[in-house]
Amino acid sequence: MSVILIIDDDAPTREALEAGLKKLGHEIHTAGTGAQALDEVRRFPPDLAIIDLRLPDMTGTELFGALRILRPEAIAIMISGHATVDEAVSALKRGIYDFITKDFRMQDLRKVVSKALETQKLIVENQRLRQALQDRGPTGRIIGRSPALLKVIHMVNQVASIKSTMLLSGESGVGKELVAEAIHYQSPRKDKPLVKLNCGALPEGLIESELFGHEKGAFTGAIQQRKGRFELADGGSFFLDEISEMPQATQVKLLRVLQEGEFQRVGGSQTLKVDVRIIAATNVDLEAAVAEGRFRKDLFYRLNVIHLRIPPLRERADDIPLLALNFLDKFCLENDRPPMGFSPEAMAALKRYFWPGNVRELQNVVERSVALCEGATVELADLPDEIQAHSPADDKIVLPVGASMEEIERLAILQTLKKTGGDKELTARLLGIGLATLYRRLKDMETKEPPETAERD
Repeated sequence: MSVILIIDDDAPTREALEAGLKKLGHEIHTAGTGAQALDEVRRFPPDLAIIDLRLPDMTGTELFGALRILRPEAIAIMISGHATVDEAVSALKRGIYDFITKDFRMQDLRKVVSKALETQKLIVENQRLRQALQDRGPTGRIIGRSPALLKVIHMVNQVASIKSTMLLSGESGVGKELVAEAIHYQSPRKDKPLVKLNCGALPEGLIESELFGHEKGAFTGAIQQRKGRFELADGGSFFLDEISEMPQATQVKLLRVLQEGEFQRVGGSQTLKVDVRIIAATNVDLEAAVAEGRFRKDLFYRLNVIHLRIPPLRERADDIPLLALNFLDKFCLENDRPPMGFSPEAMAALKRYFWPGNVRELQNVVERSVALCEGATVELADLPDEIQAHSPADDKIVLPVGASMEEIERLAILQTLKKTGGDKELTARLLGIGLATLYRRLKDMETKEPPETAERD
């Protein structure tokens, strides 16, 4: 229930407004002058004020200015029986939500009031979320307060001060790099470098040079000695992303660094010592990669001293409003746009979407919305079609009565593939099976006709 304050010096108008708006179920207060209205604001802070343009002791715009000081989160509708177009435009420019004339129909006014109160709730929620963003602690760039994310933050706080190697796992786009940064910048190594390398972004012939450096003449194009990432990270931390993509020959040399703290540059004979904390990350199942012979078992055990799983966004939907508003403020600032908000419908759509691309996908969606939105509020229509069309029913699989286990498995695989946009690795993780198993199931399904279920319906 919201609090509505009606300010009008005409008693019949006040009474008509009060009687008409009480049907919405809100708490209604009235005043006949600006001074009386300010007293009511102090006693019963309103969420919405309906203000007559001309009052006996002040103008409606002057009262609105005072209201914004006493109750900044309140929203106002201006009402007048004899306003000019210029007065209406001026009021809207000052921040009045809407301007209506006294020949209104009550049904139309109720719609305006209901929409205004939705906007007011959104303003309050945005203020609360922005305050939460300002109140972030030492893990500041990790945004969220869901139980799943709080577990991650608790683990980060526990392990930041020690030297043990860490393995971060999670789907693409969940924020593993942000977690690595939080671990480093809360550790005793925070004043030393945090060096990063994406193992999947370099060809096999270059990754060893990037890791360990090289001597002059070590290979064609090596015209001078070059330090590698390990030397640059000495005393600090080294974040190795997509560790599963590291060639096996390089895995052997990385294992030596982890065990002995030493290495040689490519083409060199001098043994160099380093003190580096390794934080590795993967978006694939490393244990499965070990079983398939794609990753060394001894390296896996050496990396997996402390394992931290970063939950996907669908497991922490309560964090979506906070994340979305953070990205909205970021892109408004970058594009010289005034502060914006989300409509309730748009925010609800963001919360119910599946987010196969996780936080990275949400960031891209918000950036797109800022570019396309023409007003001060991101509406449902400003979001991509797949988010607008998504419904909770899309997250469910309907099975016919008497379906065989083969039919159930087939439906589960096909519907999950559809949900993930064809991402087979994510589909396998969601179904709790190995990627190789999923490929075998799909191959079997290609050779069989879909089971007949229509006769059972």
